[in-house]
Amino acid sequence: MKPVPSSAQTLARIERGLRMVTVPMPHLAGLAAAVRCSIDDRVPTMGVFASGRMVANRQFVAKLKENELIFVLAHELLHLALRTHDRAKGSGRLEFNYAHDYIINDILRAELGFTHVPAGGLDMPGAKEKSAEQIVLEMRKNGEQMQSKTQVWDGQAISARGALNKSGQGGGQSADDAGDVMDDAKERELFPECKNGQADQAKQMRAAAARALALGKAMGAMKGRGVEAGELTQTVMALRGMYKTPWEVAMQKWIESVAPGERTYIRPSRREVTGDIVLAGRKRESWMLNVVLDTSGSMTDEISPALGAIADFCEQLSIDEIRLVQCDAAVTGDEMLSPEALADYQISGFGGSDLTPAMRGLAEDARVTAALVITDGDIAFPPEEMPYDVLWVITPGAYASFNPPYGHVIRMQQGGRA
Repeated sequence: MKPVPSSAQTLARIERGLRMVTVPMPHLAGLAAAVRCSIDDRVPTMGVFASGRMVANRQFVAKLKENELIFVLAHELLHLALRTHDRAKGSGRLEFNYAHDYIINDILRAELGFTHVPAGGLDMPGAKEKSAEQIVLEMRKNGEQMQSKTQVWDGQAISARGALNKSGQGGGQSADDAGDVMDDAKERELFPECKNGQADQAKQMRAAAARALALGKAMGAMKGRGVEAGELTQTVMALRGMYKTPWEVAMQKWIESVAPGERTYIRPSRREVTGDIVLAGRKRESWMLNVVLDTSGSMTDEISPALGAIADFCEQLSIDEIRLVQCDAAVTGDEMLSPEALADYQISGFGGSDLTPAMRGLAEDARVTAALVITDGDIAFPPEEMPYDVLWVITPGAYASFNPPYGHVIRMQQGGRA
């Protein structure tokens, strides 16, 4: 049996591999230089932390041919470039890890000339043309039929549902063992000395990731819907049914109070029910829900679940039309949509943080009697009270001190999924 290379030999091979990654993918050179590699056999294969620490198992690396190692290293760098750690917030961390793995491997297969994904990696041809959120929804909906692996590297064939259930639900395997996008707590467990500098290193890596992504775009190397996160324009897959917490009740009461028309059993509700129960619907009246969406840069990770929640409520309350006004420091979109249209919707902006143009614009429209404002609270807004009812929907992890002088405020909380 061939002896396993030492940690020093494995580290030297990885560092050489990182340099080789930059030959076909020069836009990753900054990230390749910034990552810090640790050889640690406590991890089953290879993974990366938001701080830029990359960890690798000696036996796993020893099994890889040179071109396969380059593929795997490029894969880990792309997790940093696409900010998988940050974008997984608000979704299941492992399922988002899997979704980005499908996208990244589909990109690299073409970029590096592979006919298959090496190292037993996840494979979904065409994944780079989908958003990660769309793939997450496919795994939730068709998880029993979708082919997947027990872990992202060196995994055994299994259904997507089985892979996600195996980790963290009585299967004896942690998410960090199955995935390669590893969390801060795991890094502190493995490397206690990193605790003090962890946040600063993560901030530096986000800056390096932004440069890598921008350079890749400029070079035409980053193509497809799956890599659009954090750019000036982003296609958002609304995550439906993600939030099931008490704030929903407050939001529903507000919408009920401002919606015209009474409840009637003549028009049954479209809300899903079980058994023979029929819920009262609302008499048909011409009414649309006005939504002001904060599309400032700080909202990148919050928009998908927020739009999903709005779509859910509109269907439940028989609201057929939504006026969605996008605004960062200026109005970047003003469209009439159906709730279904929110499922795959292009967001523009990701610049400043001033909702004044959107809210004052609605004030000039005599038809507007109520508006729902989705924001993280880090914004400017009109100091004067608007001539319409305002419901401020504050996203999770937002500014606790946000206390506007008018309107009602409810705060989203991350809860269990439907």
